Amino acid sequence: MRSIVSLILCLALLTLSLAQEDAHLPDYLVFTKQFAVHVQVREPSGIMIWTRDSSLIDMFGLELYVGRGNHSHREQIWDRQLLVNTSVVQDGKFLIHDDDMVVEKGETIRYRFTVLHKKTLFHSNFRRILVTDHLFYRPTNNYCFSQCLVSDQLIAHQEIAHLKELLEQKIMQCVGTQASEHLFFPLENAAKLVADAELYVKHRLFQVDALRPLVNNVVTTYLAHNGVGFRMYTLLDKFKVLELGKGYLDVIDFDTFLQESI
Repeated sequence: MRSIVSLILCLALLTLSLAQEDAHLPDYLVFTKQFAVHVQVREPSGIMIWTRDSSLIDMFGLELYVGRGNHSHREQIWDRQLLVNTSVVQDGKFLIHDDDMVVEKGETIRYRFTVLHKKTLFHSNFRRILVTDHLFYRPTNNYCFSQCLVSDQLIAHQEIAHLKELLEQKIMQCVGTQASEHLFFPLENAAKLVADAELYVKHRLFQVDALRPLVNNVVTTYLAHNGVGFRMYTLLDKFKVLELGKGYLDVIDFDTFLQESI
């Protein structure tokens, strides 16, 4: 029993620590933290960088340098660079690649990315990656990595989609056909306090680690005089937010809110 209590206390302290950490970050860094950027190196040449498609990304940009050590200088010699922006989505991701760049084991990659959202440009801090074996992608055929990734995961995605469909059907049987995907953050004078309803909702969800995968499943948002409303992609997403957000978010089921208001 003591071990369980200790574990709960540790999880609570960790959550509080992460929340305090984000609270001290500049807004642009809090915004960019929600995007995972992946880097793959190919042989004999080529580098590929991508992030998942998101409604928060109008354009994805990259500033990347590759350097090698120098015995006479402590600092790396950054002799290769890649500066690219893209607004094109390929296979569900923003993909940037250079087929001619040669990157070797033991070298260092230094990069930062930018995201354009509603005419505002956000940039991450610079990150460094030491090039080791795990960074190399060595395909067994001539398809590009993006195509291989989609092919390898297609069956798994189909199975997940089927399970979600079954869960949705069971949920509908339990709650009835009148249930909606809508949720609500109560907030007095919301129209004066919130400038961007979508950014507000997604930022709130992003503060809860377990809800971060659902940030991009927010379909629509709106402002009301007494709060901020939003609709999730599915009923399953809605119930995940309600369940996983307990103790962290003051989010409520909009269907229940309407019934209590009548």
